[in-house]
Amino acid sequence: MNQRLNSILILFIFFSALSKAQNYNIKDFGALAGANVINTVAINKAILKCSNDGGGRVIIPAGEFITGTLHLKSNVNLHLERGAKLTGSLNIKDYDLMPEGYYYSGKNYMGILFGNDIKNISITGNGIIDGRGTSFMIPDTRFSPSVEERQFTRQKENYRDNKSLEDGPLKFHERPGHILTISNAENVSIKGIEFIDSPKWTIRLGGSEHVKISDITIKNNLLVPNSDGIHITSSSYVNVSNSTVIAGDDALIVTGFISGNETYTFGNDSKEAKNIVFDNCVVSSKSAGIRVGYGEKPIKNVIFSNIIIDDSNRGIGLFSRDNSDISDIYFSNILIDTRLHSDGWWGRSEPIHISAIPSSKNGNSGNIKNIVFKNINAKSESGILIYGYGEGKIENIKIDGLTLKILEGKYTSKYGGNFDLRPAYSNNKSIFKNDIPAFYAKGLKGLRINDITLTWEDAKSNFFTNGIEIENFKNILITNYNISAAFKKKSLYDIKLSKGENYKLINDLSLSDKTKILYP
Repeated sequence: MNQRLNSILILFIFFSALSKAQNYNIKDFGALAGANVINTVAINKAILKCSNDGGGRVIIPAGEFITGTLHLKSNVNLHLERGAKLTGSLNIKDYDLMPEGYYYSGKNYMGILFGNDIKNISITGNGIIDGRGTSFMIPDTRFSPSVEERQFTRQKENYRDNKSLEDGPLKFHERPGHILTISNAENVSIKGIEFIDSPKWTIRLGGSEHVKISDITIKNNLLVPNSDGIHITSSSYVNVSNSTVIAGDDALIVTGFISGNETYTFGNDSKEAKNIVFDNCVVSSKSAGIRVGYGEKPIKNVIFSNIIIDDSNRGIGLFSRDNSDISDIYFSNILIDTRLHSDGWWGRSEPIHISAIPSSKNGNSGNIKNIVFKNINAKSESGILIYGYGEGKIENIKIDGLTLKILEGKYTSKYGGNFDLRPAYSNNKSIFKNDIPAFYAKGLKGLRINDITLTWEDAKSNFFTNGIEIENFKNILITNYNISAAFKKKSLYDIKLSKGENYKLINDLSLSDKTKILYP
């Protein structure tokens, strides 16, 4: 009885606090809707007043409000009413500069919303935040990789297009930063907002904890480079759910970058990325629909479930660079549709990519271990790639329920037949010519696959080869398999194992010919 009374009392206090929370309409601080007014000062006044008074709601009413950088403060709910639109200024001088070394070296701008060392912050409503990223691009001008970056590709100097934009990316001079940057924060909620046309990453949350992102939409211009979706770095206890992300780079991201200032009051003390859940999301990306990796800090205990990845350059990517260890990552019920994109984008249509490789001359990759895939259904224009640079860097990969169909597409001959490990030290390990099995693994210790079907649809390119190809391995178990090579040739195998030890294949489910296997 006492426990029930205490619960009722807590709810009463909570709702009483809500009812007493003050509203701060930005119009009362001088904000004006319209294309000729910059409202940065007025909106920042409202946010600061709200925070200094102990907290409440800053209201963005219906109408379009042009602004530069707005500084988020503790205990403030920034609420966009239906019909409200926060639009980024087209004058780069309206955006504040990032502190030196805050995220990157050199000169970098903030975007529309920035907050550091804060707590109890929320962004809610039914409004739109427009970064106007396309306006900072050079129209119809393509960004092209360096000559060195394509010298080891199958196509060499033809691995680019000088005449047409194809699918980008666009070139730019200067641009604002992420639409929303929050670091060293506690108790963050983002709900219901539509983010459009980001000039860089859309949402970046770093060094924070207890974060909830739900029911948001991100619609970026797919030609804008680095216009990532939701980026969670070195944060813990995070949930992202029921959202749609269309991004001109990676869509759902977890990294181990160090974020924010060195001294802070709030946020994730461990600076590790851990205890993070993504569920019920639909994404489309010019790079990876899901990316885990990059940065110095460990990444662990991350779940992705019920995700649709459509028309993307990669499906799922795990990348260990710069000593970051990645462990205990779980993927379930993922639908993947990938295709080859043009030369400026990282990735070659791999439905799943796992790699551990140094990104600098004296660097060292971390380890990737205890990764689980369950119920993955994929269609792609290239194969699964697992690439360990050094013994034992990738360990304990479990796949339970995988269906993959590989087909040819618009850019198969122009950009296909290559492995893409970027970022990687040395050009010959960045993007380079390689035949394409449906499933390729190298430098792997511990792989368990159950219930796998690998097929090809009208394969023509001679760089398509084996069904499964695994080399330099230890401890492989494959059960309940239906696997075929791209062509019935003497030189090709449905399963090819080499330079390895301790392997077992159980229960061939092929409905036609017996699976052709080459053993070590």
